[in-house]
Amino acid sequence: MTARNKNIPALRFKGFTNEWTNKRIEDISELTSSKRVYLSDYTENGIPFYRGKEISELKNNVVPSDILYISENAYNEFKEKYGVPQKDDILITAVGTLGNVLRIRNDTKFYFKDGNLIWFRKIIELSAFLEILLEVKKNQIDKSSIGSTQRALTMVELRKLVFPFPSLPEQQKIAFFLSAIDEKIRQLTRRKELLEQYKKGVMQQLFSGKLRFKDEQGKAYPKWEEKRLGDVGEIITGKTPSTTDLDLWGGEIQFITPTDIDGNKYQLKTQRTITKLSTTKILPPKSIIFTCIASIGKMSLSVKPSITNQQINTIIPFKEFDNEYIYYSLLNLVDYIKSTQSTTTLPIINKTEFSKIKIPAPKSFQEQQKIASFLSSIDTKIESVTAQIERTKGYKKGLLQKMFV
Repeated sequence: MTARNKNIPALRFKGFTNEWTNKRIEDISELTSSKRVYLSDYTENGIPFYRGKEISELKNNVVPSDILYISENAYNEFKEKYGVPQKDDILITAVGTLGNVLRIRNDTKFYFKDGNLIWFRKIIELSAFLEILLEVKKNQIDKSSIGSTQRALTMVELRKLVFPFPSLPEQQKIAFFLSAIDEKIRQLTRRKELLEQYKKGVMQQLFSGKLRFKDEQGKAYPKWEEKRLGDVGEIITGKTPSTTDLDLWGGEIQFITPTDIDGNKYQLKTQRTITKLSTTKILPPKSIIFTCIASIGKMSLSVKPSITNQQINTIIPFKEFDNEYIYYSLLNLVDYIKSTQSTTTLPIINKTEFSKIKIPAPKSFQEQQKIASFLSSIDTKIESVTAQIERTKGYKKGLLQKMFV
């Protein structure tokens, strides 16, 4: 630990004491762009041609799905005349979403769109360190952008930026250490993805009847029935209380809107709360909340007494149906329900239509509970990995604040 003084960071590796040296971007790298590629140059396959969108996806370890291509001949011509991106070059998004940084980690061939991206090449500092530094200094980079409506980064302004650099050995130490943390985050993220894929596959097996539990004596449970949602619980469409009557707000009852539903199984937080209303039925905990207008299919289970707005239909299951089982069986149908909605107008499922949605329903309450418990155990694992990811990201963020000037 070292007190911040001049160009000395608060946290350093042992053996490094020298001040960091301020350097202009134009002195440590050549900034350029690609050559213009026209619509007529696109081909059905060949060499991937990336825009800012694809670079941002690659940055987030997402495999791009909507890729354009140019021919091998065109790529080779660009390579011979102007050069193409090489391993350890850096690309930064320059329009739309600004400042997403991607260091090229292998020799895979690709080309990119001029204007959308700025290309750092012939880097004389450690490329892996520069990549991290550009992320740490994102606010400074954003401030260098130009334009009144749509902001954009320019090579002219980026070249002027001055950042502090340590010695090459210290750059290597920092980059290696932070890369190890990034690898941990990637591994955890991949583990979460695999758990989510497993959950989805198991749900399909369970709710199609291909995978069944047995009772305590090892015997099969009774055959399932198909039930409409209106037959498994009371359906309630929400309504927004008067926003001008201040006496209605600030109580203990949650007021849930679609923006409050964040993908978690349980509805933990809301923006606003209300007092008890004599004209409105209060939803009990573990009611199944389902958005039916615009953002169709966002779901959660309530954890407190609550009401919703009119964009949400809620199921209060009858006593012979397990709340979590109904939640999971409806969750399994979300993609199908969304696919049946019109995309030309505002998608909406009214109360009558919602009540007619059919789900598979085991006659045995015990079997419903077993299914719900099994899927809940997977969710618990997903939540645990998610928490590890967030803790690791927080740890890295804290380090970045101390390890850089």
